[in-house]
Amino acid sequence: MSRHRKRENDGLLRDSLTDGEMLALVIDGVLAGSKPIKKLTKRMVKAQRRLHRAVDPDAWRIYLRLEELLNERDSMQAELLVKWAFTAGARSG
Repeated sequence: MSRHRKRENDGLLRDSLTDGEMLALVIDGVLAGSKPIKKLTKRMVKAQRRLHRAVDPDAWRIYLRLEELLNERDSMQAELLVKWAFTAGARSG
């Protein structure tokens, strides 16, 4: 695929995403390249595996639901803070 065609397709993707979705993609991209984040993620996965082996299946399902809720809250907080920072920056600039 030519470089021009790729840019054209990227534009179509951008047009179909909400601002929040685009922001989430940017945040994910920045964090994915972070060595400290990668290292911490590996440690977290290792701890999750150990916990999974140590608890009964019902407790594991409850834990996973709690993790989903915590991740959702953290994502919302990050998005709100970034939006606020851009809004505040736009007002002061």
